[in-house]
Amino acid sequence: MDNEIKNAARIDSGKNYWCSWATQGSLGRIRYEERARNGNNETVDISVANPSRFEMNEEIVFGKGGFAEQFPELRGELYLLLDDGWDVPYDVTTDKGIDAFGSVIPDSERFPSFKGTPAERLKAMNEKARSMGWLGLGLWISPQMCGEGHMKHFDLERELHKNYWRERILWSKQADIRYWKIDWGNFGRGNVIEYRRMMSTLKNELYPELIMEHSSGGAPVNGYPNAGKFRYADNEGLARESMQMCEYSDVFRSYDITDDMLGDTTTLDRLAFLLSFSPCLVNCEDTLYIGAALGCALGIMRSHYGKDFLRMNRRLDEITAALRWQRQAPSFVGGELKVSDDLLADRAFFTPDDTWYKEIHDRLVEQDAPAVMARNTELPEVLRSERMPFVIASRNPTGAYSIAAVKRKEFLENTEPARVSCNIEDAKKIGIFGEFECIELSSHGEIRKVCASSLIGDKEADISLEALKNGKVVLTRDILEGFNCSSDESENAVMISLEF
Repeated sequence: MDNEIKNAARIDSGKNYWCSWATQGSLGRIRYEERARNGNNETVDISVANPSRFEMNEEIVFGKGGFAEQFPELRGELYLLLDDGWDVPYDVTTDKGIDAFGSVIPDSERFPSFKGTPAERLKAMNEKARSMGWLGLGLWISPQMCGEGHMKHFDLERELHKNYWRERILWSKQADIRYWKIDWGNFGRGNVIEYRRMMSTLKNELYPELIMEHSSGGAPVNGYPNAGKFRYADNEGLARESMQMCEYSDVFRSYDITDDMLGDTTTLDRLAFLLSFSPCLVNCEDTLYIGAALGCALGIMRSHYGKDFLRMNRRLDEITAALRWQRQAPSFVGGELKVSDDLLADRAFFTPDDTWYKEIHDRLVEQDAPAVMARNTELPEVLRSERMPFVIASRNPTGAYSIAAVKRKEFLENTEPARVSCNIEDAKKIGIFGEFECIELSSHGEIRKVCASSLIGDKEADISLEALKNGKVVLTRDILEGFNCSSDESENAVMISLEF
């Protein structure tokens, strides 16, 4: 491995963020439908990014009721990450004016109140986010030089590109911006590996505190029309690119999914590959309970905007649960991954309104993933059934143990709650996510007391009498549901505390 990679700054646990992209899409769709109701007959293809990109400006982000006013109790644990659109003019689209991307300069029409040099404007925006309680500002970064004539010439203009990104990394250093989500752009494919490596190498030299998140791109489903291809290293280059990028990434993002359609299954399939080798943190985007249970960083996208369009926007309590649990069990690097030999399939039919990915419009799509996965611990024993959920678990470096039941879209309303037994070794904190018929916990020590508390609400109680049976902790569905404090459609989340 190159010295520049050996010497790369590594982070052992990551910072989570709330990303504006899905909310930009929801707002774009809301405004599109409002225009249609008001008699505006313009035709807008809502499957392309421009309506989403339009919903990004100073008022939308920092104004009354804006993005920055969300999650008052949780902001201090999250970066406020501005996605695609913040540094380009309003009329830019992916097929018109693509050379405008990558400036890393707040667009003056979108953010008129922030004046001065690029570094001064970024610093003012970062300080505004922090003044509203956020960990800081994060930025979506398109990996290319802004301006005509430089889009495809990295081989011929290496020093020019290096100087370009050296300047922008130093802007972020002056502004104390500490998170870049690098995505898409003219160097999002093709010679992506070398270009992104150059960016990370410069960051390590100039500003190692900056967290650079990379991803290898691709479709929001795996291996279509063949389900589950992502697990294998010969997957048309995507898996190979992922392995190479993880060598120099601080965080590697598992990438876009079909939201609440097949997103959980698609992500589990990717994680079954990525977590088997990754030397860096893995961000699993908005699959929050998967991230909490497997020790992944979170790229939260759900919000109170657009609850009619995305089911995840009707499950906001899961944000609270996942972040509360990660105070006990933060995202981590390393640990052996174990996966079951058997796979579970998941299916969904996609209309044009369900996804931007036109290849699956009006089609039934299948994805699959391992039925059971465990990180840093043994596979839980799970009673198999036709409509069972995925079951995932991990043991965190802090000693905490996590387990989750992840429903399949195909059986969303009639999933058979899982029956599981697992060895938690000497874990004193156990996070439980989703619906279980029964969980049996065995340990290496004599358990004297069992307490349960909601990870969503404030309910807590000593459940030793109900749960302690013959030296094991047996948690029935009734016990777990007794701590369900969800105020929306969120799945239940409970923390068990043991005394030995």
